[in-house]
Amino acid sequence: MFCRNTSSRLDAELLACHVCGCDRAAIYRDPNTPVTATQHKRFMQLAKHRAGGQPMAQIIGNTEFWSLSFAVDTNVLIPRSDTETLVETALDLIPTTGEPVIADLGTGTGAIAVVFATERPQATVLATDLSAQALHVASRNCRAHRASRVVLAQANWMTAFAEIKFDFIVSNPPYIECDDPLLANTDIRFEPRNALVAGPDGLDDLRVIVKQAPRHLKQGGYLLVEHGYNQASQVRQLFAERGFQRTTTQRDIGNRERVTFGRKA
Repeated sequence: MFCRNTSSRLDAELLACHVCGCDRAAIYRDPNTPVTATQHKRFMQLAKHRAGGQPMAQIIGNTEFWSLSFAVDTNVLIPRSDTETLVETALDLIPTTGEPVIADLGTGTGAIAVVFATERPQATVLATDLSAQALHVASRNCRAHRASRVVLAQANWMTAFAEIKFDFIVSNPPYIECDDPLLANTDIRFEPRNALVAGPDGLDDLRVIVKQAPRHLKQGGYLLVEHGYNQASQVRQLFAERGFQRTTTQRDIGNRERVTFGRKA
C-alpha cells in the first residue's frame, strides 16, 4: 500500500514506529522483531487513513518544526517549512538583548510562539487564536517546551490587545482563496478551513491585520506576515497604504515570495 516510492516507504516506517513505540533505527536494526496482532491491526487502520490522504502529522499526532516536536490534531494547521521563513526573518530582526514584546496572531499549534520563546528567552510573547480548541493544543505545546513567557489569549486577531503595544507583530494567517481547488484535491482538506481560507482573493485576514497593526506597534516596531506566493505585490501595497516603511519581501526555500515585513515609522 505504501512502498511504491521513497515518500510512501517513509510514511510506512513512521506509522510502524508510532504503532510499535520505537524509532526508525529499530526497523533496520531489528527487522525480524515480531509485532502483535493488535499492533498489526492498528497499523492497517492508520495506513488506510494515510492512503485516503489524511496528513501524517494528524495520524501520529505530532510534527517537527524548527527541529522541535509539536503536538498536532485536526483543530490546527500543521506547521510547514514555508513558515520557518517567517520565523527566520523575524529572528533576524528580534534583538538578543533587552526584553522585546512580541505578538503571534493566529497561533494554532503555538509553534511560532514557542520558537520565539526558545530562541529569545528574554522576550514576552502574546499568542492569540480565535479557536479555543487550537489554544488547547498551543497550551500543550507551550508546557512541553516550558515556554513560560508565552501568554495565550482567545481573540479575533488584535481584539484582545486593548492598548498594548508590541515591538513585533507576527502572523501566519489564512491566505487561500475560497475556491482554490487545493481545498478539495490535496491533504489540506483535512485541516481546519478557517485556518486556511480568507475570502475570494485570500487577502481578507491580511487586510484586517495590516489595518490593525499600526495602532498596536511601538514606533520602529515591525509587522511580519506570511502570504501566498502570488500575493506579495498586493501585500506590499497594503503595507504602503498603512504607512509602513522599509517594506521587504523574503523568499522561501523554493524561491517563492512568502514573507513580507515593514517598519512603523
